[in-house]
Amino acid sequence: MSTLMNKKLKIVRLGHPALRAKSKSVSKKELETNEFQNFLDSLAKICVDNNGAGIAAPQLGVNKRVIVVHVDPENSRYPDKKPFSLTIVINPKVTSKSKDIKEDWEGDLSCDIRAMVPRPVSCKVTGLDRKGLPVSYNLKYDFHARVFQHEIDHLDGIFLLDKVKSKETITEIAEWEKYWKQKK
Repeated sequence: MSTLMNKKLKIVRLGHPALRAKSKSVSKKELETNEFQNFLDSLAKICVDNNGAGIAAPQLGVNKRVIVVHVDPENSRYPDKKPFSLTIVINPKVTSKSKDIKEDWEGDLSCDIRAMVPRPVSCKVTGLDRKGLPVSYNLKYDFHARVFQHEIDHLDGIFLLDKVKSKETITEIAEWEKYWKQKK
């Protein structure tokens, strides 16, 4: 981990091998280090600075099982979404999900693409907080459930494009703004 922590962290782009690798769990011993705590701070800051609803460690080229979720009502990308305060989850796992599926737009900080992705509308996620204490989230609001599932997919090397059923919805953001945004 230390060699990764010494380099300047930045968002890697689609095609980077870290986005397709399965991430390793974080041990409690590693979690307790100042170096890892600093990494968590950096991950959260990069998410906020880039107006993300979430980010996963592999998006910084670090294959560790860590996600950040932050749905900020001040973020112009998500104006009509319910807020979800900045949350860091270590070793997150979806433990249950609804049978009800909804297709909706997703984007990613690692590419300038949007597409319609089908996902369960609710789910339960467990993991650890940054202090190593167990946490559990019963996500009944579909956008929050979507963000958690999207970020956890990154930890398993799954990219949103892998889940797209309607391939014709895959679009660059500039084209999405022109042709698709109003069809939401």
